[in-house]
Amino acid sequence: MPKRVDHEDRRARIADATWRLIAERGIEATTMRAIAESIGMANGALKHYFPDKNSIVRTAFSYVFDATNERVRERLRGETGMDALWIFCEEIMPVADLTDLEARVVLPFWQRALADADLRRLYTDSMALWRGQIIGFLAEARDEGAIGTAMSDELVAEQLLAMLNGLQALALLDEASATREVQQRTVAAYLESLR
Repeated sequence: MPKRVDHEDRRARIADATWRLIAERGIEATTMRAIAESIGMANGALKHYFPDKNSIVRTAFSYVFDATNERVRERLRGETGMDALWIFCEEIMPVADLTDLEARVVLPFWQRALADADLRRLYTDSMALWRGQIIGFLAEARDEGAIGTAMSDELVAEQLLAMLNGLQALALLDEASATREVQQRTVAAYLESLR
């Protein structure tokens, strides 16, 4: 009798191995052979999951994006407004080992998305989701009387997304100017300026 394969479990194991390999070794060193070896699978079996290099990058980015969103959900636990917004920002800033590794997946994803419409669409859809979450947190903060800025929530969301994306690049490329403390102070000062 042929062995039954749990495809969802296999996809999860592949995605976990893929993002970690990209984070630790870089995108060019993350080959199908390396992924297969890391999970004890035959290289040929991965062809079903990864027809090309961009599909590897897509899997890794989606995994990291979903993991970030899950951590935000777990940490919110009834928090709203500015407190919720800070939690959201903290889970994106590369200020911990995990978020630093995740940023190492995001940067090569951006590079590939420049030349691939499907990856670019994944990114814009992901940012649209985050934009909506930020606007929701800002609306709560306004209702709570915690924000006094005349800037629209849409503009604040764009500025904050630009800042968080920029911090991911700075933290990896210019560690001296984007330490954990600098990142946290930068975002905290911006959020404080909204009051």
